[in-house]
Amino acid sequence: MGEQFDVVVEPAEGYGDRNEGLMQKVPRSEFDGIDELEVGMQFRVDSDVGPMVITIVEVADDEITVDGNHPLAGVRLHFDVTVREVREATAEELDHGHAHEPDGEAHE
Repeated sequence: MGEQFDVVVEPAEGYGDRNEGLMQKVPRSEFDGIDELEVGMQFRVDSDVGPMVITIVEVADDEITVDGNHPLAGVRLHFDVTVREVREATAEELDHGHAHEPDGEAHE
């Protein structure tokens, strides 16, 4: 316990590499009913590959440029880790394949 280490997660192992094909210009009419559109706003949309989150990256008079990449796509992630506690997994955690919070809630 108390062990410290650094972890680096390359994009391919994290949120993936950026896919410029997920950048798209769409007509402003696609956002009908939303008066104020700003860079950084996010929306959940249905796509050919299922639901995804898009982020507005540019607002023009008649076109909105959106990005379907995860905000951390293409980013090398760095974590400074300190092990604070070690315990045996519960039967439920082993069954579910992930740890649960002390309150019993499953958080992935």
